Amino acid sequence: MKILDRYLYKKLTVYLLVVLPSFSFVAILAELIEVLRKAKQLDIYYLSLYIIYQIPEKVYYILPISTVIAFILLAKDLIESKEIYPILLNGISLKSLALKLFIFPLFLSLLQIVNLELIMPTAKKEVEKVYSILKNRPPEEEKYLFAYNRWITLDSKSYMYFQFLDFNKKEGKKIIFIKFDENYNPVLRIEGTRFKIKEDSITIRNGKIIDLSNVFSFNYRTFRVYDFPVSLDIQNLKKLVKVKKPVSSLQLYRSAVIAEKFGYPAGYYWSKFYSKVATIFSPLILTVVVFPFLWSRKKDRLFIAFASIIVYWYGTAFIASMSESGAIPHVSVLSVDFIYLLIGLFFLSKLRFSEL
Repeated sequence: MKILDRYLYKKLTVYLLVVLPSFSFVAILAELIEVLRKAKQLDIYYLSLYIIYQIPEKVYYILPISTVIAFILLAKDLIESKEIYPILLNGISLKSLALKLFIFPLFLSLLQIVNLELIMPTAKKEVEKVYSILKNRPPEEEKYLFAYNRWITLDSKSYMYFQFLDFNKKEGKKIIFIKFDENYNPVLRIEGTRFKIKEDSITIRNGKIIDLSNVFSFNYRTFRVYDFPVSLDIQNLKKLVKVKKPVSSLQLYRSAVIAEKFGYPAGYYWSKFYSKVATIFSPLILTVVVFPFLWSRKKDRLFIAFASIIVYWYGTAFIASMSESGAIPHVSVLSVDFIYLLIGLFFLSKLRFSEL
């Protein structure tokens, strides 16, 4: 059995190594053409870097369909070469064969996790840098961006802390401002529960001011609204706090939890998180669904298999968008995977030798 397993896994690997680079090359080439159309400068070095850093993301999205095609080619090869018949005559049913072969997409799903969590975040960051160089302008603004629990230096003796800051609305929660004198003794402390950054001031609400500029007097007062006259450029602040855009599922989960904690709309992060979780296991899910249809000589069965793949991707994207808007629970994104897995297992249970 181990010899047969190695033989089948070797065939699947060869097919995958042919299909995956081909599809990835086409996807990168299509995007490269778009980049060349928008690029302000043509630099072979940066174009090469752009292609290299795009590979992890392209592989992540193309690997599921490439896995399915590898299984289609394997089934076609075994049937046309009649190698499937000795396998079946040795007492190995199509169901038991499926259980052996499903280890392959399961392993690929684990590779998807490694790619998503460890490789893609760094690669995505570098892609944005290279893209901004090619376009000769700063990177495009992110729609959803916030930072939390950060101390920043305003000048050599002034420091500010915020617990949460929404860069789009320029407002946040829990702010602390501390100023020191020449000997680094604290002389002023201002804090509040909410704040909003303006052009030349920061409006702080529900806070207090502690003035220690005079060592012989202690000045303490509370306020409901206070316009603190300090200039804080939100664009420079983004660079200063080095906000990371969430890419991996772990980063998205952490962002969703923090956003909810501070009352920030978290639908975007939750929908993206569950979409990532769904696509991580898509090589296995799609293989389970398609496998029962690969052993039939009826062409309509193969058409159903391809149609199911298209419905899977568009269905997941549609439910994710509905989840982001709050129309349905965020966890509903995983319903497509669950339904497909049940359908695949149902048809797999009905798979018989007579299908060939």
